[in-house]
Amino acid sequence: MSTLDTRPFTASSSWNTEVANDATFTKLNWPTSTGYNYSVAWNSYSPSVYVASSSDPLVQVTYPPGWGYPGGTISVHMPAAADGAAGTDGELIVIDGDVAYNFWQFNRTSATTGSAASFASENIVTGDGWGSKSPFLAAGITAAGASQLGGLLVKAETDDGVIDHALQLAVDFSLAKPGAVGQAINSDGSSASGIVQEGQHLAIPPGTPMPAGLSPLGQQVFKAMQQYGAYVIDVAGGTTNIRAQANAYDDATMTALWHDMGNITPLLQGVSGGTSGSGSTGTSPTNPTTPTDPTTPTDPTTPTAPTAPAADTTAPSVQWVAANGPGVTNGTGTVKAGDTVHLTLKLSEVVNVSGTPTLSLNSNGTATYVSGSGSDTLQFDYKVAAGENAADLEISGYNLSGVKDQAGNAINVSGAPHQPGGTLVINTQASVDPTAPVTPTTPVNPTTPVAPTTPVAPTTPADTTAPKVQWIAANAAGLSNGNGTVRAGDTVHLSVNFNEAMTVNGSPTLSLNSSGTAKYVGGSGTNTLQFDYTVGAGQKASDLAVTGYNLGGVTDKAGNAVNLTGAPLQPAGTLVVSATSSADTTKPKVQWIAANADGLSNGNGTVRAGDTVHLSVNFNEAMTVNGSPTLSLNSNGTAKYVGGSGTNTLQFDYTVGAGQNASDLAVTRYNLGGVTDKAGNTVNLSGAPLQPAGTLAVSATSFSPQTATLTSSATDLAAPATVAPAADTSVSSLSSASPTTSDTSLVTGSQANSLTDLAFGSRKTVGFPGFQDTGASAAPSDSSVTPKLALLSQYSASSFATPAATSTAGQTQGWWGNAAQTLAKPHA
Repeated sequence: MSTLDTRPFTASSSWNTEVANDATFTKLNWPTSTGYNYSVAWNSYSPSVYVASSSDPLVQVTYPPGWGYPGGTISVHMPAAADGAAGTDGELIVIDGDVAYNFWQFNRTSATTGSAASFASENIVTGDGWGSKSPFLAAGITAAGASQLGGLLVKAETDDGVIDHALQLAVDFSLAKPGAVGQAINSDGSSASGIVQEGQHLAIPPGTPMPAGLSPLGQQVFKAMQQYGAYVIDVAGGTTNIRAQANAYDDATMTALWHDMGNITPLLQGVSGGTSGSGSTGTSPTNPTTPTDPTTPTDPTTPTAPTAPAADTTAPSVQWVAANGPGVTNGTGTVKAGDTVHLTLKLSEVVNVSGTPTLSLNSNGTATYVSGSGSDTLQFDYKVAAGENAADLEISGYNLSGVKDQAGNAINVSGAPHQPGGTLVINTQASVDPTAPVTPTTPVNPTTPVAPTTPVAPTTPADTTAPKVQWIAANAAGLSNGNGTVRAGDTVHLSVNFNEAMTVNGSPTLSLNSSGTAKYVGGSGTNTLQFDYTVGAGQKASDLAVTGYNLGGVTDKAGNAVNLTGAPLQPAGTLVVSATSSADTTKPKVQWIAANADGLSNGNGTVRAGDTVHLSVNFNEAMTVNGSPTLSLNSNGTAKYVGGSGTNTLQFDYTVGAGQNASDLAVTRYNLGGVTDKAGNTVNLSGAPLQPAGTLAVSATSFSPQTATLTSSATDLAAPATVAPAADTSVSSLSSASPTTSDTSLVTGSQANSLTDLAFGSRKTVGFPGFQDTGASAAPSDSSVTPKLALLSQYSASSFATPAATSTAGQTQGWWGNAAQTLAKPHA
């Protein structure tokens, strides 16, 4: 695969396998579309995709352990422009040769270096796009462990007019049940009331009619979901998304697809089974047999009429109502006789309007429909008449006959909101004293009319009027008419409406009184721009409001910038931003533990005293660390926390101490005080894994003197020879004379069994391993011996304090590794 218009992975991959003709479909209880809860992730929270060539720079990317990969550095050819996509996830896919490298929170630090918070890869020619359950190894950085290239909308491919693979679906976290199914190797679903699981295959049943009005790309998506389906591979905050290549497409295409998804996604059903057709569970074709002579065909039978698909019987509903007009700010103000109030109704789905629906008002006035058919937002105008008054305008009756969804369902006004946000006073009492006499004016004598001149053709005036913000509305999961509470991790959708269509160049934002920022996500070319605000930890507000419009690059079609004088700041309703996390009471769990150290391969190997083992502990959600958690180990050692707070994987380091050993390293106890999820829940350690993959032996020895290698500049260094042990227990003194080939000796009594005789050139010295002491600061005791070793003439004598103890191999080797046993520096 050298170009992006070729679908990745093997032909037999489930991503590339059509839904079986006789598959079983199960309806899902999808929430009603709000206009925001079904969308497409693009630009942020979706990966940029690049194809590298051998001439591109070789970038060294460092990453921590995770997803079955030991931490380290990987070399990948990357084009100069390759970097993580916009947004906190910073997702990147680089195709180098036949491998798709997935990075999360990628940061290009130079032309040849980069870093990532997570990494996984998959061969796009021989791989199937899914990770391996055993051994645990991800193909990508999605929560399900699938390659992000699987099911991604790639512009080079969709430009050909057809999507010939399944799509990937990231569902609203409230819809994802715990557990992974199918080929998923992991899951971050946690909602007990969820309707799908990660790894689950969904599809639109055959025969389902395509919704009317879909954009060209929306039509491709519908057909792909009916032919191949979609796989649940991740969760998202407050929305259910398909994903599109972040460094391709344009605002208009993605905005249209965003609106399409509210009509497409709820058509998906669970799909399973099937043995015929070309579905994933179909049987392999057999070799053809020799054809027999054809028989005379019988008369064809009259085909039966196909059964109609299940009809849409869900009635649309009113979600919110907003008031706007001259003299009205955030729904608050006073209007008088002759003034016009614009009332906007937001509906749960697209509707068609026939006739002239109206709204009855508590001022005894009537608002009449003016526009919006074919969309999910209807506009009504109310012109205030003399004698009509209200302390706060509201709808007293919905007269919406003729308003129906595309399936013909009439609107359901049960529970519909009646009160626009703010206080809108209707006051038509005369402001002039009607009893005051009016002085008549003296009429003027008419003059003789002047003959008319030939009219001049009018010139088209240049538009110099700056556009204005008319209203702002807030919507999020769990909100009703802008009222409710959102918490850390939740996403609020802010709609900003202008009095004319707007063009967006750049990345406008809204500053909020919660100290957060709402980022532009779509709407260029329309009157309403959409901004998304994901609540950060610690951000709060008693009622969310805009503190600053940062609309650089937002203009009308004539190029006029926005006039923000009097722009509304407060969405309707009371939207509380809480600094606390959502009411999540589910305790996090440990999913797996992995070990990594120098010299290990897939967790197999041996570590010794002084070596450091890196232990990665993975949880089913992001964790927060306060304090100093540890892991108790079966080697009698302790692994100490070193990092990972805010992610799903915490890192612990264990430095092997002298005398510590284990045939296979394991955790004997998790000491996780101060480790919680974002909601403050402590860890549920029931069933937590204790054994990292592989066999990791911890040896009490640091190295073996018998196999130690000595280096010297001398050319006649001889191999060591073992000195025969002495029989007595006394200690002789070392000769003070200059050593010769035969006069340098040391007798150590019962310790003589460890003597090593080393020949250096024409001289001889004797090494005495001795015994392990208690450290560099240990003083000799009464029971210790202090042998003095005379070295070559260029060295001074060095004393080694060695407690008398029972000799063991572990103590001997420990003594050799002790920093206190060092040779004195050479004489000057």
